[in-house]
Amino acid sequence: MPADPSGTLRLALQALDRRYGRSVLRSAAGFGLTGMETGVAALDALIPCGGLPRGRLSWFSGVPGEGAFELSLALLGRISNTSPVVVVDFDQLLDPGNIQDYGGDLDSCWVVRPRLAATGWAAARSLIRAGAECCLLLAREWRQVDRSAAAALLAAVEERNSVAMLGGGVAISQELSGRVGVELACRRLGWATTHRDISGIHMLVRVARSRLGPPGRSCQLRINFPRVYAVAGVLAPPVTGADTGALPAGEAVRAVRM
Repeated sequence: MPADPSGTLRLALQALDRRYGRSVLRSAAGFGLTGMETGVAALDALIPCGGLPRGRLSWFSGVPGEGAFELSLALLGRISNTSPVVVVDFDQLLDPGNIQDYGGDLDSCWVVRPRLAATGWAAARSLIRAGAECCLLLAREWRQVDRSAAAALLAAVEERNSVAMLGGGVAISQELSGRVGVELACRRLGWATTHRDISGIHMLVRVARSRLGPPGRSCQLRINFPRVYAVAGVLAPPVTGADTGALPAGEAVRAVRM
């Protein structure tokens, strides 16, 4: 900070902090963008900050069956191994056991299933402020969103330098659209099979828009669906000779060279 001989500026800053709180007045140096690594190097390389941008909203867009829901859930599972996370399941889309099947730690994950949408936004905001590092919001579409509730959650995400993800959907409300830091558009390239049964998905992930850098970069990923070889909810290794589309147990997401 430049010299302030009289101390007037320092006293004014302290007074504003006491009156309005630190979330209102912050040094510009505190807005440096950092990324939360997903553990999938090919995906992290698409985003200039090297992972899901902290303090921003990341949208995994795509119609059902294209892999957006599965990818966002698999990434949340990875993040839950090192950080507390929260899922807001607005439309009852989630089987919580799938988080574990994707390698996640259920003890580090809270699931919110609100009767009212506003309750879900408020619960997520409270958990982010309490220390959750990542929030995944799941719904079929995002056309109608409570503006004030969404703004309050995203303000908490920015204040706590956490990560927020939208899983799925192709239409988004104006309130959320303006807050998206990066949109990762998901498109299915084909199915992975095991013993002639569908066991996973080959997909293309493309940066459709970004406030962090130019759009257009892409990578190919392969996701293993949960419980393909499940016995009492535990993944077992694939049988020798299984189709090459399957991934080993415990490896839910793998990059594919283009």
